[in-house]
Amino acid sequence: MRDLLNVARDLDQDIFRNIVSLRETQNLFDDLDADEISTEVAIQAEMRVKETIPSGFLARGFHYSTAIGYPFQTEPFMASRFGDGTYGVWYGGLELETTVFETVYHMVRNELAVEGMTEVVVRDRAVYRVHCRAVLMDLVDKEEAFPLLIADDYAFPQEIGRRLHHEGHPGLLASSARRKGGINGVIFNPEVLHNPQNDCLLTYRLDPHRAQVAIERQPGQEWFSISFGP
Repeated sequence: MRDLLNVARDLDQDIFRNIVSLRETQNLFDDLDADEISTEVAIQAEMRVKETIPSGFLARGFHYSTAIGYPFQTEPFMASRFGDGTYGVWYGGLELETTVFETVYHMVRNELAVEGMTEVVVRDRAVYRVHCRAVLMDLVDKEEAFPLLIADDYAFPQEIGRRLHHEGHPGLLASSARRKGGINGVIFNPEVLHNPQNDCLLTYRLDPHRAQVAIERQPGQEWFSISFGP
């Protein structure tokens, strides 16, 4: 373990956070009442409430909760590569492409787990830039000596995450298991994350017959694609 946890990196840069979202806004009242007058009353009431709130406050709160806060506010916490479910863990990529490969992998697993799924599945994503200022344990490029860091069995990296969280470390950097050369930021303390900003919107199109996921940055224009095995 000494050879694994012997390097720290002072990180002061943006990290990409890639989450489920919608490209197009929706009428939040359309499932309450089909009556146009009732809908208009609800909208006007919402506007009056917003008039009492300082400019930018709602947007800042929404961006923080969406891009940073959610993994630390969920009970029970979800188990993941570096989290055993007893504490919150925030994941982001130092490169946008790394977040795509990571999230596509999990999308494919989740969608193909549905029995009889044969249709093309479309999912929208939102990518945020979140600034991270922290001294993080650096595990990058140590997967050759410690191959379990990127194994599909999460027992070993969860042991590492549990120890670092218990000792009060804010987080770590690790090589991506899904994109060669990619680096993930793994954060245990939300206090080191700041200033979430919208970066881009993405659309994933999973075609089970072609065993491929096409990624779009502009609607209808493929950016690149990722193939997956059976």
